[in-house]
Amino acid sequence: MLQLSWFQFTLLNSILITLLNFNLFAFAYKNLESFWLVLGFIFGYFALIHMILSLIFVKYFSKFFSIFFIFCASLSAYFMYFYGILIDTDMVQNVAQVDMKEIKDLLNARLLVVIFLIFLFCILVFKIRIVTQKSILKQMGIKFLNVFLSLVLFLMIFLPLTKTYIPFFRNHKEIRMFNVPFYQIYALLRYYERFLKPKPEFKILSYDAFKEDNTTKKLLILVVGETARAQNYSLGTYKNNDTNAYTKKDKVVFFSHFYSCGTSTAISLPCMFSVNKRKDFSSKEFAENALDFLQKTGVNVSWYDNNSGGCKGVCDRIADKKFFDANYDEILLKELESKLQNLGTQNIIVLHLQGSHGPTYYKRYPENFKHFTPTCDTNKLELCSHEALINTYDNTLLYTDYILSQIIALLRDKKDYESAMIYLSDHGESLGENGIYLHSMPYAIAPKNQIHIPFIFWSNHSSLNEKLSQKKDLEFSQDNLFSTLLGYFGVWSSFYENELDLFSSKENP
Repeated sequence: MLQLSWFQFTLLNSILITLLNFNLFAFAYKNLESFWLVLGFIFGYFALIHMILSLIFVKYFSKFFSIFFIFCASLSAYFMYFYGILIDTDMVQNVAQVDMKEIKDLLNARLLVVIFLIFLFCILVFKIRIVTQKSILKQMGIKFLNVFLSLVLFLMIFLPLTKTYIPFFRNHKEIRMFNVPFYQIYALLRYYERFLKPKPEFKILSYDAFKEDNTTKKLLILVVGETARAQNYSLGTYKNNDTNAYTKKDKVVFFSHFYSCGTSTAISLPCMFSVNKRKDFSSKEFAENALDFLQKTGVNVSWYDNNSGGCKGVCDRIADKKFFDANYDEILLKELESKLQNLGTQNIIVLHLQGSHGPTYYKRYPENFKHFTPTCDTNKLELCSHEALINTYDNTLLYTDYILSQIIALLRDKKDYESAMIYLSDHGESLGENGIYLHSMPYAIAPKNQIHIPFIFWSNHSSLNEKLSQKKDLEFSQDNLFSTLLGYFGVWSSFYENELDLFSSKENP
């Protein structure tokens, strides 16, 4: 019987899985166009895989994981290489619905050889005797030494090159689909979630919601930005560039300490409309949100979206919704102008911007908004100086500021309505501080730049402006939005919390 130590067995599997990812490395080489960057990527990937396997290869399960991973990785790599397919959830669904005729069409000598080699590997793994230390403490020491050294190797490779690798991964999100067998396992789990797992019952929460005043004409424009961080707002303390040259003239109220619910749109967008606070929110929620409450109590709700990620389920039950794929957010102004000609008595219109979405910041504003130079006119951030990167990002904020000023101008013309505009971003952004770029870091360790967001308010009613001005230096978060939206329209519900409503007379959140 073949005998290997636990370390040798784990190392062998790490090498095999790394080798089976030749499609992944070929994709990286094609797009990175640098042998040394790809070589670093390969070694970094190996270190990451070895760290993962060191953690999950435990007694009685090591052989199972070995066979399962190599089986999935081998078949996935085969079909990706010879047929050019990527195995995602839809492909898993196709496989689940395949019939015998289609299976026979796929069979050939080449595939049979691959299956035979996998079968031989399985037999080999079964015959291997994995030798572990008799002392549990020694075995745990070996395991965690492997984890630690692998992590150190990964960080030594990755951290000095974050300016290249992070934008590369963001620009080429499809690269994750080449990661065998892990993406395919993820696709299998997603298939289960979408098609096999029993659907949760949609939770109706607005049973007791009511609104007494249905006659006062109200209009609220809620602008949800993308990837804007408060640090770069000249309405605050930012001095490098005047990123709010337009709204400064409108005497808006800028909240200096406002924080997001998450560090990505997928979390923050549904969270800010949820009845739950950040600490209780789950991305698996399937329940009514603030817009449902407003809609059910007689408020006309509209959602206009120019963000490639869509509304993340928030607008699913709204009838008046439109999605755009325009280069610039001004497309939403045209839609808003049209909508303002056909309003109900009480209205909320949500505009979801593409804002400052990176790393292609230079694509987020027209040429005439290229005010701050030099700029970083590429998605390869490593080619740009920090100054150029900041200038480019600031140009995106200036363009968004122009959009907001145009919205305010439109609202000024609606003199027969109590009108207001709220702008807030979904999350912030890192621009190279401490070697970190973009966003989506775990909230617990995310830098302040990724969670400290702008919040701007304007109204044609001076009393509302004054009331919010008194609170602008207090600390708030997206947890306040649910009750604030209900409060603006005078909607009461057991989920409404007066102390979180920015329009209430409470001085503290």
